[in-house]
Amino acid sequence: MNPRQLRYFVAIAKAGSISQAALALHIAQPSLSQHMATIEAEMGVPLLKRHARGVTLTPAGQRLFDRASAILRQLDHLPDEVAAAQGLPRGEVRLAMDGSIAAVLVAPLYRAMEARYPDVRVFVTTGLSHQMRQLVESRSVDLALMPNAFELPSLLSDPVYEEHFCLFGARGSWPSRQRRIRFDDIGDRPLVAADRQHDQRKLIERVANARRRSLNVRYEINDAELTRALVRGGLAQALLPVNAFAATDGAPSVLALDIVEPALTRIQSLAWPAGTPLTPAADATRQCLQETVAALMAEGVLQGRLPRSANQAEEPVD
Repeated sequence: MNPRQLRYFVAIAKAGSISQAALALHIAQPSLSQHMATIEAEMGVPLLKRHARGVTLTPAGQRLFDRASAILRQLDHLPDEVAAAQGLPRGEVRLAMDGSIAAVLVAPLYRAMEARYPDVRVFVTTGLSHQMRQLVESRSVDLALMPNAFELPSLLSDPVYEEHFCLFGARGSWPSRQRRIRFDDIGDRPLVAADRQHDQRKLIERVANARRRSLNVRYEINDAELTRALVRGGLAQALLPVNAFAATDGAPSVLALDIVEPALTRIQSLAWPAGTPLTPAADATRQCLQETVAALMAEGVLQGRLPRSANQAEEPVD
């Protein structure tokens, strides 16, 4: 199988339709269908399930898609990697992270990258934690700043910082002099939270179940800005990472209490697919992002704790 056939297959898988892929590739649909038949014959197994709405991948097709995507990205990066041996890294890097952190981090990261690595272009995608995992595992991005990466054997990771959780509420929800709250004292306060597929919700539910406490999740919203809007409007409170309101203009109208007994913490790491070495451009971005986070914490823009060692293995947090 040659690289052109791999690109044809990946295009079909992403489009979910041979006809749509043919349009994107600017080739005739019968020709693309014939190429697909040749690929399946060479592999010896069905790669696509055909149905009225288009096509979906079989398990074998998904494995080929993952490997083909990695191979094609390596081929695309090959000229930049060869050129990097003669000087500074160059090329494109696709980075995913949570939107609330991106709003604080992206501008200083871009400034640092442009000053140190002017030939590297960083494209940022935002999303929820489970979406970032899918992006990394499918090789759609080179790096993702995401929580709990150490739990995923398909990924390699480098810890960037540890953050604790707070209870956020509109001003007036509790005395302004109050600074902390025991987890057990959250009680039946109306909460807004993501659904149970989200890592934040899993962490909160795990602690609540261990302590035999029930939480009054009145609103389930998988959108960070809408969650913050409900908190600012006083409709609900939220258990969120300490930096959830770091970049919002509405932060002065919101109070935060550190959650204690037990404290809720998680580690944010830069993750990339196991078995896929970072390109020089991606490795430069990884180092620059870590230094940018450290600088923002030193300035008090972000809150958290830096890892004791950049090479220290991550451990699950109780």
